Amino acid sequence: MSGKALNILIVDDQSEIREILEMFFLTEGHSTNQAKNGREAIKIAFASKPDLVFLDVKMPVLDGFGALKEIRQLTPEVEVVMMTACPEVDFITRAFKEGAVGFLGKPFDMAAVKAILQGVLKKKDPAPSPDEKEFSAMA
Repeated sequence: MSGKALNILIVDDQSEIREILEMFFLTEGHSTNQAKNGREAIKIAFASKPDLVFLDVKMPVLDGFGALKEIRQLTPEVEVVMMTACPEVDFITRAFKEGAVGFLGKPFDMAAVKAILQGVLKKKDPAPSPDEKEFSAMA
């Protein structure tokens, strides 16, 4: 993988989901942290300042929407992708209204996860414009 490595927080009450995503992100060259509920996610997000959060909707202690609100307040620049096994239209609409940049239904396609990563990388480290390339070549 080329470009900047992302710091990714994976939040899901199912350890299998966290482990699958972590293995994939590490293989792609990114660093990860994990949380098993929304309350834990907020603490880790505050401490680690992730670039990207994959956040389950339905979890114990504090659900994904509660965590999304608090994480966005603490780190407004973080990109958040919501995940759920029940991708209802209401959940998807609410996720985007509350600041999520993506939504994945479970089980998810790893190609969709990779596309999200590429989109976030592009936002974080945009390619220089042709004029910028020309200027740097002259310097």
